[in-house]
Amino acid sequence: MYNLCMFFKIFVQVIGFIGIALNILSVQFNSHWKIMLFKTLGSLTFVVQYILLGAWVGMIMDLIGSIRNVIFTLNVRNGKSNKWWIVFFSAFTFIAGVLTIILTWEKSIGYASNWSNDTLIITTIAVSISIISIVAKLLTTIAYGFKDPHVIRMVNLPSNACWVIYNLVAFSIAGVINDLMCLVSIVVAELRFRKKPKNV
Repeated sequence: MYNLCMFFKIFVQVIGFIGIALNILSVQFNSHWKIMLFKTLGSLTFVVQYILLGAWVGMIMDLIGSIRNVIFTLNVRNGKSNKWWIVFFSAFTFIAGVLTIILTWEKSIGYASNWSNDTLIITTIAVSISIISIVAKLLTTIAYGFKDPHVIRMVNLPSNACWVIYNLVAFSIAGVINDLMCLVSIVVAELRFRKKPKNV
């Protein structure tokens, strides 16, 4: 039984490390659709991991983000504006996030309880990190509506910082590493493309 439990924990983290590879690779492109493709694949990978971890708000945020990414990418490739989609997905993300917090906050206490035995503190941690994941997804909703890869990378900086906190409390080791490495990858990409012409 112990071996099975340990195998499951390792398996969950391996899924996250696959997401890490996809997300880090995404910002190394200077093309909107390539960034979005790998970001979407990375998000879907973390959807699976969050389900297995019981981190429901993170799962909903990444699932919405994946659908949003597909729509934004198609609009950019077809020369259409994402302005109203940004408004729609921002509102939808906020509403879905709040509803998920309300419906699943007691389940979120599971991973928050690793930090304290006090019920009020546990509840505060659980709700707070859920709100952080909503903020992170709202930031990328704004970023991914733009065609400019530089804007996408820059707005991803605070978003990834928010996800570091969420994943730390949710005990997604791969998630924490993913977002720390994405932060580094964004800086590397910005240095690489600073003097290069855009290749969209």
